[in-house]
Amino acid sequence: MSTEGLHSGNKLKEALFSLPMGIPVTTRLMEAWGISRQLVHQYVKSGWLEPLGGSYYRRPGDEISRDGALTALNAQGMQAHIGGKSALKEHGVTHYLVLGSQKLYLYSSRRRNLPSWFKEQFSCEFRTNRLFGEEGDTGSRLQVRRQDAGPESPYVSAPERAVLEMLDEVPDRQSRDEAAKLMEPLFTLRPDVLQELLEACTRIKVKRLFFALAKEQNLPVLKELDRSRIDFGAESDYIRSIKGNSLILKHPGKQADA
Repeated sequence: MSTEGLHSGNKLKEALFSLPMGIPVTTRLMEAWGISRQLVHQYVKSGWLEPLGGSYYRRPGDEISRDGALTALNAQGMQAHIGGKSALKEHGVTHYLVLGSQKLYLYSSRRRNLPSWFKEQFSCEFRTNRLFGEEGDTGSRLQVRRQDAGPESPYVSAPERAVLEMLDEVPDRQSRDEAAKLMEPLFTLRPDVLQELLEACTRIKVKRLFFALAKEQNLPVLKELDRSRIDFGAESDYIRSIKGNSLILKHPGKQADA
């Protein structure tokens, strides 16, 4: 097949020109358009696609963006979303976050390996958890939405989910002190959203820690949450020790919080 023949084909035009710039072309996308693997191979040989690795390709001269790369991951079936501290940054919660930090925190309910090309281009950490009881790559994630209206926008945790994802890291990979600082400006947390997430949350530590730090920061949302509908575990204290430091959390139903 000649280069001229490839360039004039409708399938090639769809694959290369209908996507916004910055987004890798995936094999799933091309399969959906009826482009066979043999034809993809011809496109690569003819210089119309450059292999990134695995099931991802770049259009010659295109510079892959962070959002474009995340869009491609989701298009290929990896239900990863921006969460935790990265999501808080996306929502404008920049207090105490290191200026200029490019670390990207991605979350998924299923363990997956990020493509090598993605890890080489973007400084990131991948978290696998089922903080809200979500199973596998179902595509349904509680309070995870596209950042913008367009289908090329990455999925991002709502601020209420992001703060709980961040607290799940305490004390192993996140200090309690920094977590408290990050919660200082969160005066606009939505009580109905947070209530839904706290009821679905599977981690006793996360729920108790949120109430403890929210009380320290005097967050308004605390007064609007129905504690009776949230499972905080047994009445005894939650104790977690690591590297000589102890995290002690009392039951939020008691008068004193940790």
